[in-house]
Amino acid sequence: MSKMLELIRMLPDEILEAVNFEIPQFENVGNIVFGGMGGSGISGDLVSSIFKDAKIPMTSVHDYTLPGFVGADSLVIVTSYSGNTEEALSIYNHAKELGAKIFAISSDGKLYERTQKDGVPAVKVPEGFPPRTALGWLFVSSFLTVAHAIGEDIGKLKEELKNVAEFLKNLQTEFEDLDSVAHDLANKFYLRIPIVYSSSRFFPAIYRWKTQINENAKAFAHVAELPEMDHNEITGIIKPEELVEYLWVVFIKDVNDNERIKLRVQETEDLIRDSVMGTTIIKPKGETLLERIFYVIYLGDYISYFLSVNYNVDPISIPRIDELKRRLAK
Repeated sequence: MSKMLELIRMLPDEILEAVNFEIPQFENVGNIVFGGMGGSGISGDLVSSIFKDAKIPMTSVHDYTLPGFVGADSLVIVTSYSGNTEEALSIYNHAKELGAKIFAISSDGKLYERTQKDGVPAVKVPEGFPPRTALGWLFVSSFLTVAHAIGEDIGKLKEELKNVAEFLKNLQTEFEDLDSVAHDLANKFYLRIPIVYSSSRFFPAIYRWKTQINENAKAFAHVAELPEMDHNEITGIIKPEELVEYLWVVFIKDVNDNERIKLRVQETEDLIRDSVMGTTIIKPKGETLLERIFYVIYLGDYISYFLSVNYNVDPISIPRIDELKRRLAK
């Protein structure tokens, strides 16, 4: 069995473990900002998407500095699995300068060291894994901290997370079957360019598809939101014909999407079908929003792994990222 497949199978166990982490409680939070990059940063994007309807505004920063509105009533959640990501460390320092409330999530490194020195609340997750395979620990730590800050029922959400974990475990057999949608899409994406569209609610989940395909399969992929892509990108799926005809387009169509989004999926798919190699509409499974979002995430994880097998590449190694870090460290 591939090491990456073993790591993908860990996700539900990570969620169950993280439910029992000791999570800090913050009061009088006026806004929430997530800071992080890559496999660490996606956790904040997911949390803000799930709590999209909360009265407290949330935003994510994938950069070195915080927005100008950050101040004493802000909660800045800094996530760096390694604890040494330079952008995350910069965000942490900036949050301190601005007097914001800070919560840090890492496995160790400089970030954890600074929180211990500064007396800043932090969660230390298990170390020694690729950051993109630690999503369960990172997401749940952010999710429950934010849930408390916005007044959600923590006990209820913990039970929901446990249900998500069991739901994902049941999906493993389904996705690993040779006739599964995961294998089918990995085969459709092979030697083609994957394009994935969804509503804004599911966008962090499909962005995870893109990053997993990038890192695991060493392949290019593109994602965009509906309805925005219908105001520009739909007209570009024509030229150059010799490239566009190699696109395989996936639409995520959720049961609770806005009715106009559902109609746009139908009509957009019809309009572009003759220009591209093919199209697929995925209807996420699950009883709750959390289950359906993680259905999409888990499906993308499996697709990226099977695509790495198709391309005969090592899904663990990320040589270009490692080389870039080496060059930047000079």
